[in-house]
Amino acid sequence: KKPKPNQKTILSIKRRALPLVPAYSITTHKSQGQTLNNVVIDLKLPNRTDDIAAIYVPLSRVKRLTDLVILRHFDYKTLLMKPSKSQLIEIERLDKLYIET
Repeated sequence: KKPKPNQKTILSIKRRALPLVPAYSITTHKSQGQTLNNVVIDLKLPNRTDDIAAIYVPLSRVKRLTDLVILRHFDYKTLLMKPSKSQLIEIERLDKLYIET
């Protein structure tokens, strides 16, 4: 309806969404060794990093897949990243330590 010339226009606004603010945030490396109840992660890695820990660590912080939310679309090749030679050597060293103790 158009208001009459002598009436004031009333503007009505309705909010349909609430802004989200993280209750808690942590870097990938600080989260190592922790088990978290719910995790929201971003697998879109900056500058084509080849650090496999940047992918594995956040994905492995939850016990169930239902407790994990991926923030946005990412390149599937990110999940196919293979460990470097130095990382493989470290994994073998840790496996050997585990067996010996």
